[in-house]
Amino acid sequence: MADRDRDRNQPQEIQLLHPPPHYRQTGPSTTQIVAVLTLLPVGGSLLALAALTLTGTLIGLSIAIPLFFIFSPVIVPATIAISMAVAGFLSS
Repeated sequence: MADRDRDRNQPQEIQLLHPPPHYRQTGPSTTQIVAVLTLLPVGGSLLALAALTLTGTLIGLSIAIPLFFIFSPVIVPATIAISMAVAGFLSS
């Protein structure tokens, strides 16, 4: 019991494996600035291309869906006939 109290009252020595650096970093490095300046236009242009693709897809769907409804009496039997022909060809 006395040994435990004596060990508790003695200061512990702490050894740092990696002492903290003694320099001060004031801002981003040159490499980080160049990376941001390079990636901002690239990211912006890719975002613009994605927006154009989405817009084109929505315009195409708004045109195609009414045409599918108008021509569905022709499209549905043609699809059935083509799928039966393909199934017959694959089974022969």
